Amino acid sequence: MTFHGALGTLCVAVVSVAFSPDLPFAAPNQATVAFTNVTVIDGTGRAPQPGVTVLISGDRIARIGRSGEVPIPAGTQRVDGTGKFLIPGLSDMHVHLTDARPSAIPALVAHGVTGVRDMGSLLRELDEWRVRIDEGTLIGPRIVRAAHPQRRSRPVQLAVADAAQARGAVRALAKAGVDFIKIHKTLSREQFLAIMNEAKQVGLPIAGHIPEAVTPEEASDSGIASIEHTESLFQNAGGYVNMPHDQMLEAMAALFRRFAKNGTFYTPCLIMYKASADWRDFTPQPQSKYVARSANARMQSVAQQYRNAPEVIAGRKRVLGDFLVLVGLMRKNGVKVMVGTDLSDGRIFPGFSVHEEMALLVQAGFTPDEAIQAATRLPAEYLRLRDAGTIEEGKRADFVLLSANPLADIRNTTRIEAVVLRGQLLNRARLDALLHDAERLAAEN
Repeated sequence: MTFHGALGTLCVAVVSVAFSPDLPFAAPNQATVAFTNVTVIDGTGRAPQPGVTVLISGDRIARIGRSGEVPIPAGTQRVDGTGKFLIPGLSDMHVHLTDARPSAIPALVAHGVTGVRDMGSLLRELDEWRVRIDEGTLIGPRIVRAAHPQRRSRPVQLAVADAAQARGAVRALAKAGVDFIKIHKTLSREQFLAIMNEAKQVGLPIAGHIPEAVTPEEASDSGIASIEHTESLFQNAGGYVNMPHDQMLEAMAALFRRFAKNGTFYTPCLIMYKASADWRDFTPQPQSKYVARSANARMQSVAQQYRNAPEVIAGRKRVLGDFLVLVGLMRKNGVKVMVGTDLSDGRIFPGFSVHEEMALLVQAGFTPDEAIQAATRLPAEYLRLRDAGTIEEGKRADFVLLSANPLADIRNTTRIEAVVLRGQLLNRARLDALLHDAERLAAEN
């Protein structure tokens, strides 16, 4: 497919969701839902706030205050939060919804995921879902999405042959209304530099893999907004893979300090590597019924080559241990780490795996509160979403009600009693209905 032909496939009407303007402030006397006597873990890093009332008006948080001190208007739906905990709605910052299929959308919401960053899908399909979500005819997360200028043309990518075409691709995609540009390791050095320069001119962030001909230092210094996958550190011109272990860790610490100084975010996607390391023991899991049939089939096809290669699996498990050390080193050196799963095929369970990724971050040395912020505040900061990521007055009412304290055990983020999405209360029965929808859609796709 030619460059212009691919662009014709990808260009669609724009529904802007990122980089929100000034926040509208909801009126407390129009409150529709009130959580009372709840403990709020607001995502800012502050200490938990027990015995709090949170008022929702429309799709906004209207008031937060001590229970008994916040007037609750007549007719407001009350939710008793005694012994329960509110955290901000979660984000999965690395998904491919076209590959995961529509069944992923209700499954994500049922697990408290109220926002996703799509790293490469069919824009027309994504924007159809975005319109339906905005209109209220589909319950789904906020979707921020990318397009790809790459060397090869694929259904979700634009083929570019040289630096000039790379610049043209960025300008065309900016006009098409993408939220950011995704890059891959196959880009040449010249194409990468051209894309970075042009993206600055049109105001589009760049995220993705480090090209093979570019060092991680150069990628960060050039202004890349986020780097994806821990293994990206070793798939380029940096040369870290051949260093002795202690020397590599010292060099990585210096690299991560550079990332922190430059404001380069990182999405490690540890869960994808973990899932690839054990291939889910080659057997269907209970969560597999929420994964699209086509996505499961792709996973099984790839997994076949490893069934009789235990040494490969063992090696990948050792590498996973090294990756956990590196992500812990990112934390120690101030890198802003975000939760992402690489949701695409049957290795990743939509929604479930976000909680697995948070648990892996804790295993890497993050506190539970830091792991929660990696799925809430930091994604909002990265996306420049002033109305999301924390539980504060005036912000969008996206949060998750838990029956147990996630700061005591990060696995308690899975103990979901309700989700609030754009001010809409989804109780446990509604969430179970969403899971039923996901299971039905998964069987059909």
